[in-house]
Amino acid sequence: MPFLVKLKTIKFVSSIQKPMKKNRLIFYSVFGALHLFIFFFSLYMDGQKENIQFLFQLQGKIWMLKYGSLLLLLLMSANVILHYRDNRRNQREKDQLNQELNTLKAKLYDLQEGTKKTPAPETPSK
Repeated sequence: MPFLVKLKTIKFVSSIQKPMKKNRLIFYSVFGALHLFIFFFSLYMDGQKENIQFLFQLQGKIWMLKYGSLLLLLLMSANVILHYRDNRRNQREKDQLNQELNTLKAKLYDLQEGTKKTPAPETPSK
């Protein structure tokens, strides 16, 4: 039963979040495509492990694997930088909203104190 409660909470939170920006979707699409390529390449290599001639031909193209792994490393570091930037921006926004909330609480408190101190107008007796 606690799992169902958490599941409802997760759906509620995810419905509030903003969708990803277009450039972030493109970034993750490229990142995922490169990972899929490496996965299928490793499956293909596993199937060709008995073919020595193929492995010697592949040795001449190993530079592609080097640059591909460098590209993935650069994409991973860009992901870390973007994540750090988003966290900083979200923290600033959260701090600003907390400051605004505290200001509004102070104004509300001042209004409540002001109504307590003002005596109620008395009606003149006839």
